[in-house]
Amino acid sequence: MIEDNLPAAALAKQISDESAYIATLAPSFSKVDSPGDLRNMTASLNIELTDLEQDLARLNELMPAEQRTDAMGALQDLKQTVGTLSSLAQARLATARDLVSRSRLTAEQLSELNTLISAQTDIARVQVTAAIADLVDAQDAARREGLDRLADVDFFAFDRHVELGAAIDTIGFHMLQVSEIDDRTRLKAIQSIVADNLDLAERRLGYFPSPAAETRARALVALLKAELEPGGGFAVMDAFLRTQDAIRQELETIPGNVEALSGFSGALLERVQTETRVLQARTVQLGRTLTFSLLVVLVVAIAASVLAWQFARRLIVERLRTVAGHISALGQESYDRAIPVTGADEIGQMESSLDALRRQAADARALRGELEDTVKQRTGEIVAEMQAHDAARNEAEASNRAKSEFLAMMSHEIRTPLNGVIGMLRLLEGDTPAGSGRNRLSTARVSAEHLLALTNDILDYSSMQDGHARAEGVHFDLRDLTGQLAGFLRIGAESKGLAFSVDLSNSAPPVLFGDVGKIRQVVINLLSNAIKYTASGEVALLIDHALNPASGRHVMTFSVTDTGIGIDPQNIDRIFDAYGRTGTPRQLEIEGMGLGLTISRRLTELIGGGLSVESEPGIGSRFSLTVELPEGDIAQVETIREEAVNDALGKHVLLVEDNKVNRMVAQGYLDRLGCTVECAETGQEALDAGTSETFDLVLLDLDLPDMSGADVAARLRDMLADAPLLVALTAHRLSGSAEELADLGVDAALEKPVSPRQLAAVLRGEYREATRSVPSFNTAQTLSGLREDIDDLGPSTTRDIVEEYLLQASESVVALRDAIDRADHANTGRIAHRLKGAASNFHLVRLTTLLAEIEATGKRGGDAGSIAGALEATCEAASADLRRAAQEAGLQLSEAKI
Repeated sequence: MIEDNLPAAALAKQISDESAYIATLAPSFSKVDSPGDLRNMTASLNIELTDLEQDLARLNELMPAEQRTDAMGALQDLKQTVGTLSSLAQARLATARDLVSRSRLTAEQLSELNTLISAQTDIARVQVTAAIADLVDAQDAARREGLDRLADVDFFAFDRHVELGAAIDTIGFHMLQVSEIDDRTRLKAIQSIVADNLDLAERRLGYFPSPAAETRARALVALLKAELEPGGGFAVMDAFLRTQDAIRQELETIPGNVEALSGFSGALLERVQTETRVLQARTVQLGRTLTFSLLVVLVVAIAASVLAWQFARRLIVERLRTVAGHISALGQESYDRAIPVTGADEIGQMESSLDALRRQAADARALRGELEDTVKQRTGEIVAEMQAHDAARNEAEASNRAKSEFLAMMSHEIRTPLNGVIGMLRLLEGDTPAGSGRNRLSTARVSAEHLLALTNDILDYSSMQDGHARAEGVHFDLRDLTGQLAGFLRIGAESKGLAFSVDLSNSAPPVLFGDVGKIRQVVINLLSNAIKYTASGEVALLIDHALNPASGRHVMTFSVTDTGIGIDPQNIDRIFDAYGRTGTPRQLEIEGMGLGLTISRRLTELIGGGLSVESEPGIGSRFSLTVELPEGDIAQVETIREEAVNDALGKHVLLVEDNKVNRMVAQGYLDRLGCTVECAETGQEALDAGTSETFDLVLLDLDLPDMSGADVAARLRDMLADAPLLVALTAHRLSGSAEELADLGVDAALEKPVSPRQLAAVLRGEYREATRSVPSFNTAQTLSGLREDIDDLGPSTTRDIVEEYLLQASESVVALRDAIDRADHANTGRIAHRLKGAASNFHLVRLTTLLAEIEATGKRGGDAGSIAGALEATCEAASADLRRAAQEAGLQLSEAKI
């Protein structure tokens, strides 16, 4: 019964399930919306049809020929239907894609046409208004003639424009609904409506005041009318609806075929059930016979058991008790007494086996003792090896720390003579007349500065290895940073004859808060590499911007793209390793140690950003730095102005430096700046000179032979009531943060080799003033921003923006003064914040600074009247500054005033 009937029943059930699955899945052909889904569904149905065909073939011998023929015929119909549905669904998808494309194009054409109509309608309205205005001053006769023209021409033309706009709106409303129609009759009705309105629109186009606009409008109407033609959008939608109808017709044939297959499997299952009932009856009868036979056998077995028990009791049980005793002894690990064999039967074999087990157990116990001794010995050896490994690891870590310290120390020591070399070369270069001699000095200075850059890379790498580097956030001007990067790129690209470009996103905020030093260092490293590895072509810098809605921060991406040699895919990961470079740079004689990208990646990690690379050999590379930053406050942006190196400052300077060459370099710079210089080689000499004379500034080396520069600075401040400006000179890499300067006890810090411009800035006191003075207006920066806006937006839009700001600012100042007088702190902070944001777009720094103070006071609930006394005057000055910059940029403003 199991071999014959159960497989047939299972196949019948499987055929029924497969048929039902096909009937369930097939209707999805009318809903599938992608080629991939269509392929997957068709493949799934074909698999089910193949399985169904195989199952029917297995039942070839179990059903009559007529039923098999009907089932195979239904199966073939199903396969043909599935193929037809697949083809229709593919046609439906193609038509749907065509409809989407046409709908998008139609929407663009309607939008352009509406724009033209709106502009022409405005012109017609202006003509009506002008005619009415002329009637005011006209005489009676002219007025009647003007009224006739106004009624017969101007108003009539304006009405035709209105009719044209209504017709285009009706066309757009119906044409954009074509893809949603599911009835061919309704499609024809809408097509007729659109055709009528297009004819009306074409007749009304003749009233356009502008011939060019009329020509373009007629072209657009012609494109829309093409959608009514046999190959147009309405014909495509009609084909789509016909395809949908064909799919529905094919789907209606599936239930009949599925019902035929289900009837076939049902008949087979009924036959199997009938045969099973017959077999069950025969099984019941056979079971009764077997039960009677088993009862007879059971009686005989009981009698035999009684006899066997009597025999076993006398001959076997006693021997088994003895065996049980031996087993108990073995369980107690008593292995000394041998177990005798009492016979050659099975019990004797058991006794022999127990004796062999006893001997093996005794040997195992002895072996276990030896193994425990061995394990103890080996454990001791492993512990010794682990202790040796710990000692080796500690030694390796100590060696690595020593290597990093040695690297940092040597890099620092190298910077000291480099300071002298670069400084003396600068002095000689300035004193040498133009010619081959100066060119040779310039070449030597550039080589020395390149060696200094390599040393700086080693110092940066060493500091990051030791974990000393950290992020330092400041408020910075994004456009100023872009200008610095553009200057670096321009110099490097022009030196190699490369094209270059810099692009800043229009949506980027003017001021951000973040570690601009590290951002600048990473981008300059990327630009430097791009210039190095590009022999011809272009290097481009793109600064893109996006706003993260979740955090409210600005996501800035600095992308450096070049047309250089590119990078092989297998070298992409290796280029970020320390000293890791491909073979190509060496062949191109490109200098460097391979630390730039390593440092860039670690600096990127410090500021919480991401560094990515895309490259193809022979095509070029793109390196992208992405960092998320909050918006900054323009009032807190520090601006350092460059001045000429030669000057007559008249400062009395104490130079504390133990290296003779460094003293000569610094003294040369100070002489050119018109300063008198006293020199000291040790910390004690510096203290003696500082207490015996009055100095305007002390240039203090941090690494003196007898004491540190920080100790000298601290003692000078203790000994002098009015200490001079203390400036640190160091070969170490410093961040220049307030915390770092406070730890050193100095007012500012200069890195060796000393830059003449930085030294001049310190002598002028700009390091102090930058932290406590209110920035003044910067017409040049405002003018630069306006010119950039003109390039991006055009002069007309830029002029409108400036005039709108002037008008709103005037109204906002009045509202702000009113809120301050009423002590309305909430409105004070809100209005000041809005006006500050608008002023910052034009770099009106003094005004934004004052508004920032008013905003902060309003938010604290304080009295802003004490700091708002100069509000009107500051706004007037800002207005004049902005107007002056607009005039220089070529913008003609109206007479609106703040």
